Amino acid sequence: MTTQTVAAKPAPAAPARPAQTPGDRRDKVVDLVRLWAIRIAIVVVFCSAWQFSSGRIFPVFIVSSPTLVVERFGDFMQGGELFSHLGYTMRACGMGFAIGALIGSTLGLLFGIYESISRVISPFAAMLYSTPKIMLSPLIVVWVGVDLTMKVFVATFACMWVIFYNVWNATRRIDRNLLDQMRLMGANQRQIIVGLYLPSALTWLLTSLRVAFPVALIGAVVGEFVASSQGLGYLALDSGQRYDSAGVLVAVLTITVTAMTIDSILAAIQRKVALWQGEGVRG
Repeated sequence: MTTQTVAAKPAPAAPARPAQTPGDRRDKVVDLVRLWAIRIAIVVVFCSAWQFSSGRIFPVFIVSSPTLVVERFGDFMQGGELFSHLGYTMRACGMGFAIGALIGSTLGLLFGIYESISRVISPFAAMLYSTPKIMLSPLIVVWVGVDLTMKVFVATFACMWVIFYNVWNATRRIDRNLLDQMRLMGANQRQIIVGLYLPSALTWLLTSLRVAFPVALIGAVVGEFVASSQGLGYLALDSGQRYDSAGVLVAVLTITVTAMTIDSILAAIQRKVALWQGEGVRG
């Protein structure tokens, strides 16, 4: 009797990622330079048109001009006024953002994990989410006064719902097959939350943080509009009351640059986490 031995065929190897050639890297650099050249050209054209029209087509006190904005920025920097107002706004925004992230993510996980709680509370959550947060600012003044606590409260209430709904949706979209498998393997509730819910909600949480930070910043600035003697919101309001459009624009640009900087940091963190999870999501 002849025994025939059949050799097992090795599994096909995964296709190797093609290495970048010097030409590919050069093309990427050229594309990046071209992109930034177009962006800079747009800014230059806009500022040139703005400078030309200021005082010729539109009154200076209404539209200001790039040179006046730079001069006012130098005045605020020289006296340390800009950093003082920026620090006050960032304290209110940062505290509100941190508290809102903690409350929103906790409630989102709670609602997503326990469906019975979700069914009972979801209509009330939708009602609060739909409420214009800015309109509650005068009422918050009555509750907590006009100090820093009020701005923190407004920033918290404004941003927590963005985080809450993103985390809630993430936990509701958990793969039920994975959940059933973990339960069949004897995993307890804590192990399920740590091993399944938290990793699944992490990407959504980071995305919601990028959306929620500008909302928290707007909440803090609006709180300064309502009642404050410090902060970038107060600086913009005070400059506007004195018809100092350059001062208003300095405050607005400072807020914008700050928001973009924080968003870039959060985007970098999001990319690192995405690579760690093997998703490679672009920020």
